[in-house]
Amino acid sequence: MVRKKLDERVRTLIERGVVKNERSILVLVGDHGKDQVPNIHQLLTKTSVRARPKVLWCYKKELGFSTHRMKRMKKIKRDKARGLDKGTSSETDPSVDNFELFLGSTDINWCYYKDSHRVLGSTVGMLVLQDFEALTPNLMARTIETVEGGGLVIFLMRSVKSLKQLYTMSMDVHSRYRTEGAGDVVPRFNERFILSLGKCNNCLVCDDELNVLPLSKSALNKLSGENTVSKGLAGEVLAYKSKEDVDLEQLKETLRDTPHVGVLVELAKTMDQAKAILTFLEACAEKTTKSTVALTAGRGRGTQVSRTFGLHYQI
Repeated sequence: MVRKKLDERVRTLIERGVVKNERSILVLVGDHGKDQVPNIHQLLTKTSVRARPKVLWCYKKELGFSTHRMKRMKKIKRDKARGLDKGTSSETDPSVDNFELFLGSTDINWCYYKDSHRVLGSTVGMLVLQDFEALTPNLMARTIETVEGGGLVIFLMRSVKSLKQLYTMSMDVHSRYRTEGAGDVVPRFNERFILSLGKCNNCLVCDDELNVLPLSKSALNKLSGENTVSKGLAGEVLAYKSKEDVDLEQLKETLRDTPHVGVLVELAKTMDQAKAILTFLEACAEKTTKSTVALTAGRGRGTQVSRTFGLHYQI
């Protein structure tokens, strides 16, 4: 197996996400996309000095491989005894051993899409979404919000001649809306989702050999000329502090000696979250019914945490 040089834009995408504490999206199109997951996970691990990122792997029914180590070993021995291991040994395909090592050394949470409700409240560094046809907007939002800032979301898609084929792909959820009178369902979400990926600055679309495809033009234009990431001696990315981070640290320092309030504000991750917590605490301290506080934000922005801290203070 010939080793290939990784496209620097893939590395820059992950490094920029870690520096800015933003999630990044990587779409792998091809039947062998799963073989690149260990390489991407290793790249994400080297980028930061934290522990190996936890992985949440969601799928519909079948993974295509066994997650049980003993079962995998038995299958390898059985294939060798039958002479069926041609092309799958480590001598001819090192990616097999690489994937086996990844499964054995990484904390992976395997989850069916139908059981995705049990991952709510958990935090992972990498999310792998398999079986694109089984996805719904709600499933995507439910699983992606478990990825921490600087984490990575990977979509595994099957080989297609053109990405426009995904526009008309028949999704599992369409079966609910088919009736005798209306048998055809227009998959509007597919087209909107693919087009939104093209406009996303933190998204790259690659094939199963990590060759960058020209779908995500917005990200390609930014990543091609961007090389301003500072690195340490071990190759890890050095995160810089923005003005918002400095203001948040100053606010935490100011309220550190304030009973109850300082402890809750210390847990805030962003300045907006800290302001929301303070607003809730002020409303609770008034102990009147004359004021009403409403908090609105996009899904996964930390609104639930802010409300919980306010209720904790009131109790």
